Amino acid sequence: MNESLHPAGAKTSRPLRVGVADEEILRSVNRFGYLTAAQLGRLLYPNQHDQNRYVQRRLRRLAAEGYLLRLRELPTPRFGSAPLVYTLADKGRRQLAVRGVPLVSPYYRPSEELAKAWDNPFMEHTLAAVDVLLAASMLCQAYQVAMPRLLTERQLKRSPLRVKPAGHPEARSVAVIPDAWFQLRVAGGDVLSIALELDRSTEHQKHWRQKVAALTAWAEGSYQEAFETDNVTIAVVTPDTRRRDQLSFWTAEELGAINRSELSDLFLFTAASPVTTSPHAFFFDPLWYPAGEADPVSLLDPLPVDSLVEPEPPPPPPPVPPEPSVMPPAANDEDAPGLEWALMDDGEEADPRGT
Repeated sequence: MNESLHPAGAKTSRPLRVGVADEEILRSVNRFGYLTAAQLGRLLYPNQHDQNRYVQRRLRRLAAEGYLLRLRELPTPRFGSAPLVYTLADKGRRQLAVRGVPLVSPYYRPSEELAKAWDNPFMEHTLAAVDVLLAASMLCQAYQVAMPRLLTERQLKRSPLRVKPAGHPEARSVAVIPDAWFQLRVAGGDVLSIALELDRSTEHQKHWRQKVAALTAWAEGSYQEAFETDNVTIAVVTPDTRRRDQLSFWTAEELGAINRSELSDLFLFTAASPVTTSPHAFFFDPLWYPAGEADPVSLLDPLPVDSLVEPEPPPPPPPVPPEPSVMPPAANDEDAPGLEWALMDDGEEADPRGT
């Protein structure tokens, strides 16, 4: 027993008995790598309008028992308090392994995970990418949409493809690692492969155009064999319309310079937030702009009229066991209402049916 958690004379609670709700949380954290209470609330309890208090209590309990690693809170926003980030810890990994669940990351070292949490740009970028993946997962829950495959950035980094940027024979080869890659199949139709690029307005024109040339070479080169698919759409999610239009223009300029103007629809740009936009609208409404074009398109083809899934109403969440008396709730455990995307929680979780 860890004496730092249970000092001499401290009153302890009984060990946690991992139930269905706990295992669902562990599976979700394993799948996406890092999650906040707000993100888990949207994914698992979209109709639980309690400002994520239920999820926060259960996360604290799992962290106290060693199933999850609770990382430091992100920078405090202008309004509200900073959200905490959770990743899978050793006991959680063992729990899933016993259940036969493949671990997304076979390597785990707590000190390295804690160090990553201090890298604010990395963590904010990672959580914003997770928001897009959560929107896709919620879409699959509510409609006849399947996600055959999902690879996070962490998984893609293990075996990156190296390419020479298209149209630049003098350039060195570079590794191409999207922020995520996943596939969606609508109503049993063809599979669409999506490479996600999450922009946070940090790249200047020269660097972005180099990335466009590299992504173009990647899509035209060994990508199809490596990913075992014959298609890809590079979906670029931006923080606002000004940045969306800027990247779209730069991309069209670079495609023209490398004689690939016909690939303008390979790159699609949106300023829609995957948190405040319903999953249905995010993927099926005309919110995406091909490079250099003024008319928006949808990321996915329209759904058939009978594609809405009608699941039985979910049962109320089970009660959370009392927390250990030596692990009081953290003062900063509320999710922040003032930051965008992963850090936003206005108390109204997105409806997965888009209604």
